[in-house]
Amino acid sequence: MLILKRLCVWFVETVTEALLLGIVLAVLLGHDQNAFIKDVLIYSTAISYMFLVTGYLLSTAVVRALWRGQTLWSYPAIATALFFIHFEIMNVGVEGAFHPKDRLPICVAGACITVASTLAGTLILRKWAAVRIPPEGSVLA
Repeated sequence: MLILKRLCVWFVETVTEALLLGIVLAVLLGHDQNAFIKDVLIYSTAISYMFLVTGYLLSTAVVRALWRGQTLWSYPAIATALFFIHFEIMNVGVEGAFHPKDRLPICVAGACITVASTLAGTLILRKWAAVRIPPEGSVLA
C-alpha cells in the first residue's frame, strides 16, 4: 500500500513540476498577453512530453517508489540530479531546444521547483507512513 502512496505523491509532484515549469517558460520565453493560461498549458504539455520521452518520468517513478532513504533531503537531491541529466538529454536530443542564454535560468528554476515539490512530497509521505502509537493508558479497540 505504501508503494501506491509513493506513486500517488510522485504523480502530484510531477504534475506540479510541469505546471510550474510551464509558468517559468511562459514568463522567460514569452506568451500571448491575452492567453497566458493557454500558453502555460501548452508549455506544460510540452514539458510533460519531454519528461516522458527523455525517461524522466520512468526514472523518478522508480526512485520514488523504491527509495527508502531516511534523510529528508535525499530523494529531492536525487530527483534534482535526474532533472539536470534529463534536461541535458532533451537539449542534446532536440539539438539545443533552448537558446544558450535561456538554459541557465530554466535549469535553476527547474532545480528549485524540483526540490520544492519533492521535499513537499517527502514530508507528505512521512506523515502518511508514520505509525500512530496510542498514548499510554488508552484502550485499544
